[in-house]
Amino acid sequence: MKRIKGYCNVYSDDSHLSIRRIACGDKRFYYRYASGKKVTGERVLKRIEKLVIPPNWRDTFISRDSKASVQAVGYDEKGRKQYIYHNKWHEQQQVEKFERLVAFGNALPGFREHCLSLISQPTWTQERACALVCLLLDYTGARVGNAQYSKENNTYGLTTLRRKHVQAQCDDSVELAYIGKHGKPRTLKVNDPELASLVCDCAQQQGYCLFRYQDKNKQWHDVTSEDVNAFIHNELSEQFSCKDFRTWASSRFALTNLPSVYEQIANSRTKKWESTLSKCVAAELGNTPTVCRKYYIHPKLFTVKNDEKACEKLINRVRSLHSEDCTQLTHLLPVEKLLLDVISSECA
Repeated sequence: MKRIKGYCNVYSDDSHLSIRRIACGDKRFYYRYASGKKVTGERVLKRIEKLVIPPNWRDTFISRDSKASVQAVGYDEKGRKQYIYHNKWHEQQQVEKFERLVAFGNALPGFREHCLSLISQPTWTQERACALVCLLLDYTGARVGNAQYSKENNTYGLTTLRRKHVQAQCDDSVELAYIGKHGKPRTLKVNDPELASLVCDCAQQQGYCLFRYQDKNKQWHDVTSEDVNAFIHNELSEQFSCKDFRTWASSRFALTNLPSVYEQIANSRTKKWESTLSKCVAAELGNTPTVCRKYYIHPKLFTVKNDEKACEKLINRVRSLHSEDCTQLTHLLPVEKLLLDVISSECA
């Protein structure tokens, strides 16, 4: 079954992936339709070539539809199913992600309050553990992590952290030091006393993983990224996931850094707005500037520079913000209120 979404066609099954790739030598391939007929059409072959399908994929199939959201599937060397999506599909997903950030910001205070009520429970239930992870996602903007990825690459996210990663403990703060995605060293500083205390409490529990919970039979289980996403779907909204917390935090970091970026641009002949802002946020997230620019920073924080007066006005508004105790997590911080104002408006 096919439905149209924006430019792309979205299928409910894989029946459209009917062109099979067949090896015919060292990194050379030919293609056949489901009927067995060899693909010879120049337009189709050029489209397949532009997909740049990795030569080491096996059981690879390509869509017969040039506008399908999924253009190709295959299995990599580790047996994982991989997808290649249409460029327009990626663009549409990005637009939708940033559009729903307004709804996310509006829903965040209530969700924070709910999570704070759950972490006050006396025992480590699944809800309590997931609520703590969500508050830490919100506080730090860190990746949630994935057990399979961690096992294969020896890198970590929040749900895959070990007790050994808890460093520099004191009465009201804690540091989490670990190797993140792409082998980058990461240090997360948690200066909120309540969150820090709970992280330290988790570190005292049995098992290797930091975040765990007990079921009704008193059996301990590791918290997974699937658990956290299910918690977000149930307690916040089906339309949100762990990634929305990272996008929100990234845009928050970007807005906070606008005055510094503005001064750097003013004092340099070579620095550009987009690249300088992206580098600032990348330093906070442990991402590359390119990834931050494409996937995490709200576009309005880039386009505001196109209107110099609007940009200066926004810079002054950021500078005028008073610092606020970050332990007051039940409402939006001043910078978050401003962020919501910026991304909600027609012009910054």
